[in-house]
Amino acid sequence: MKSIKLALLATAITASSYAMADDDMAINLMALNASNTSVEMLSPTVRQAHSGVVTEIELDDYKDQQVVYEFKIINLEANNKHKLSYSVNDQSLLKEESESLSTFGFSDLDKDERLAIERVNESGFDILNVIPTLEDKYSAKLIEAELEEKNGVVFYEIKLASAEAGKQKLLINVDSGEEIPVLKHHKK
Repeated sequence: MKSIKLALLATAITASSYAMADDDMAINLMALNASNTSVEMLSPTVRQAHSGVVTEIELDDYKDQQVVYEFKIINLEANNKHKLSYSVNDQSLLKEESESLSTFGFSDLDKDERLAIERVNESGFDILNVIPTLEDKYSAKLIEAELEEKNGVVFYEIKLASAEAGKQKLLINVDSGEEIPVLKHHKK
């Protein structure tokens, strides 16, 4: 009986965490909609700050005080990674972190991460150019984009959201540009 109660409590905590995450996403989306900022507007600034492959973009909160777009960029040639946080209110750079990709001569990237970045470099795919088209096509704002590799396929997992359509998720193949919506599983 005690284990059943613990399982129910764990389920309730997990469910409330998901609800809070959805609430945070909705609040961040409201802040983004109230501003005139977009990934498209920030792209030239991001490109000028650092060269390399954008491996992740995320709409997030900054010190629980304001909403930011956070960009993670990896430059294999320069052997470094960067994290930039831009305010959606005024596009100002709030935080910048840079560090080496290696520690004591060992790479901090795993094999899959390195493969994904190399494939993006080879294909010439630029997620910063693709996002405005996706936002227009789906009438939604970017919540998150993350570079992934699975079974030899390199893709960006994209999460978009709008007040009208809610959350949408899709995958973009970096080699072909193919766009695949992720279907939601509904229980009967």
